[in-house]
Amino acid sequence: MPFAPEALPDQRSSPLPIEAPKGWWRHPPLWIGAGPLLLFLLLAAADLAVAKQFTNEGKLLASNLLGGLWQWMVVALFVIAIALAVSPIGRLRLGGAEAQPSLKFFDWCAVLICTLLAGGGVFWSAAEPLFHFQTPAPYFKGVEGSTAAAVDPALAVSFLHWGFLAWALVATTVTITLSIRERRGEPLRPRTLLVGLVPRSMVDGPIGDLADGLSVVAAIAGTVGPLGFLSLQLSNAAGQLPGLSDSAGLQSLVVVLLTAVFATSTVSGIQRGIKWLSELNVWLTLIMAAGLLLLGPGLWLTRHFFTAFGTYLLNLPQMALASNEGAQGSWLNGWTVFYWGWFLGYAPLMGLFTAGVSRGRSLRELVLAVAILCPLVTNLWFTLLGGTGMALELATAGSISGPLGDNGAAAALLAILGQLPMAWLLIPVGLLLVVLFMATSADSMSYAAAMVVSGKSEPALLLRLFWALMIGSLTLVLLRIGSGVGDSTSIDALQAFIVITAVPVTPLVLTTLWSAPRLAWKEARQQGTNT
Repeated sequence: MPFAPEALPDQRSSPLPIEAPKGWWRHPPLWIGAGPLLLFLLLAAADLAVAKQFTNEGKLLASNLLGGLWQWMVVALFVIAIALAVSPIGRLRLGGAEAQPSLKFFDWCAVLICTLLAGGGVFWSAAEPLFHFQTPAPYFKGVEGSTAAAVDPALAVSFLHWGFLAWALVATTVTITLSIRERRGEPLRPRTLLVGLVPRSMVDGPIGDLADGLSVVAAIAGTVGPLGFLSLQLSNAAGQLPGLSDSAGLQSLVVVLLTAVFATSTVSGIQRGIKWLSELNVWLTLIMAAGLLLLGPGLWLTRHFFTAFGTYLLNLPQMALASNEGAQGSWLNGWTVFYWGWFLGYAPLMGLFTAGVSRGRSLRELVLAVAILCPLVTNLWFTLLGGTGMALELATAGSISGPLGDNGAAAALLAILGQLPMAWLLIPVGLLLVVLFMATSADSMSYAAAMVVSGKSEPALLLRLFWALMIGSLTLVLLRIGSGVGDSTSIDALQAFIVITAVPVTPLVLTTLWSAPRLAWKEARQQGTNT
């Protein structure tokens, strides 16, 4: 999740006493956030089998208890956001009536797309449609896998997980609540979501510390996932070079090297470098998209984008609110519930980021960009990459499914790009995208976590380094839970860890179902925009 610290206000000017004169290591949110992660690292060091059992059982418990709630919550957040946008309240200007945008609309949307698509989108855009293509989701009974009839359903399910509902979850009602509260003098920290709901002494005290700390836990876990996924991709690619093989040792080496890269960038605090890398991400993504469209089955991809999108809209209610029971419940827990847990964990810190870069934008513009335009671009990206993989598989059975079966989801990207014309160019661009998205995501999240737990816009160097090393260490441990290269165990462990850490963040995001429309209505009355 690329995070632009310079886009956020200097929280040291906040009227709240968020920065006491004491060492950075004595802030309660730091140890509330770091404590569970350190305990897990110690557990894994003592007994990796117990750590594996913990992640598996924890994910199952969280999915069964909260999966249904998350499904309804995601739908409710989207409906509320759209309702606010189309109402007269949609003219409300975030940051105040006189606030002006600091970014052009295109640049603003590009920054938002980079934040969520990030490493996870690069990884799953190649692999997820192929999985649903081989084994259609339970919503599409009678559709035979690995056939032309399975293409649109596969893309439709991918659109569900990376479309309107997902984006609305991370950056609409949370962003609206934080933006209005920040204008009223509150700091851009997760605890601000509790203002007006619990006594001020609790917001400034242990409850606020708990909200900040646990939000950092969930966001760090959400960053560990993409770093692990992309490390698997890079290891798979490096393993095809002469003299190397995709092994546990190579995977660990990749993680160590990448951790060194983003840890160095994090402690340097060079914001212009982060911004430059994010812009480079956008241009490389556009180059890759153009290459897939021109060198791959362009007309076929264009047609299936529209037909799959129609399938998605037609089946959206059924897919979004499917019953989480029986065999279908198992599928939901493995896919949809996992995604909602992942994005839910990101929501507080993503909401902070979006509020920071969206000052001067109307509420209607926010919802249009976050819940409509960005999802459409993301869905197009999934069509170009995942759709190309399905087209290649239909043309030559086994060309993509073979590497996918042998080496797991991490092999999908290279298998697709390797069969296209000018593969010698597309493969390096694709791998560079992987590295850049990973670096900006982990770098920015380390910085953001340090900001939240310290309450400072420029947190201490050692604190930034601490979170960077925490991300790298957790990634190493979770990858080592895997029993072998090519199996799904490592990815399962990463997914399980993400879902578990999303549980304590759930109440924070739930509060925005009430606070966002209430605050927006009051703010619109003051600005005179609700008539």
